[in-house]
Amino acid sequence: MPRQRRSFGQFLLAIDAFVDTVLWSIGSALRRAFESYDAFLRSFRARGIWRALAELGSDACTYGAIGLVIVLAFAQPAFEATRYADWRTTDDFAVTFLDRFGKEIGKRGIVLNDTVPLEEIPDVLIKATLATEDRRFFSHFGIDVIGTFRAMVENARAGGVVQGGSSLTQQLAKNLFLSNERTLGRKIKEAYLALWLEANLTKQEILKLYLDRAYMGGGVFGVTAAAEFYFNKNVRELTLAESAMLAGLYKAPTKYAPHVNLPAARARANEVLTNMVQAGLLTEGQVIGARRNPAIAVDRSQDQLPEYFLDWALDEVKKLARRNPALARDRIVTVRTTLDPALQRQADLAVEATLRDNAKARDVGSAALA
Repeated sequence: MPRQRRSFGQFLLAIDAFVDTVLWSIGSALRRAFESYDAFLRSFRARGIWRALAELGSDACTYGAIGLVIVLAFAQPAFEATRYADWRTTDDFAVTFLDRFGKEIGKRGIVLNDTVPLEEIPDVLIKATLATEDRRFFSHFGIDVIGTFRAMVENARAGGVVQGGSSLTQQLAKNLFLSNERTLGRKIKEAYLALWLEANLTKQEILKLYLDRAYMGGGVFGVTAAAEFYFNKNVRELTLAESAMLAGLYKAPTKYAPHVNLPAARARANEVLTNMVQAGLLTEGQVIGARRNPAIAVDRSQDQLPEYFLDWALDEVKKLARRNPALARDRIVTVRTTLDPALQRQADLAVEATLRDNAKARDVGSAALA
């Protein structure tokens, strides 16, 4: 028995010696490798200006890596929208309402129309968009580094924000996923989402989505719906002057909406024409006609719509969508109502006449007809 214990103890000592030897050998090998690597690097030790550049590059890589980690942490929440949401659609309905005879009586929700393919959108409208919003759209990777740097320089000179540096893809990312808040966090999310869009879509798909989703003022989204709203035209029929006016809306749709401020809209359209010439997309001779004959927008100041009825009808559409998943998925819908405009006008006249004749005597200020 003592002999067996002695043999077992010697076996454990042998294992311990083996482990110690292996660890010592590995440590020695690592030390020699590190010393060789250090000697190799010393042979390339820079001096003078090259040393300063090397130190600067080393610090840039270090702090750049730290900054990348921080930026990724900021951007992470934005990618949740791409993972769980149908990001190609909007969050609201675009509803066109018809009366009982099938005639359009108004629209509610997001007025949007994306049924026209990119190939059928006028070339002058696409050129006006690119010349004004992103001249290097087909050459950058989602972020226009040159344009961003130029905008930073111009804003620094002016002491404020006078020029935007966002690419067309970044603007689309904001329209699809983000709010309009001006914060560093939102800009980081916008940049990463732009890279994500470029990785998952073609340039033509990005351009089409931008043309369909950009807010154009007046509750209208997309150039197709804007052409109908502002010019009562199919987008395929737009002229150069009208295309320039629509392209001018991307920057500030409320400020330059032609039905709100036609002189400002025309002045902005003239800037768009200048951009097209400067970008080399058209010549001055080709735009002179549009400068001399600016677009004329439809006057919507006298539109008489059954506003309260349309508000009620939109609520009913949303209730139906909750019970009908197919309707919820198709958010661009046309709805036929029971409204008879002629009878409605007669009812309004009857109420007005009754109030005019009897309101004072009966001491009332309103009336209703059923």
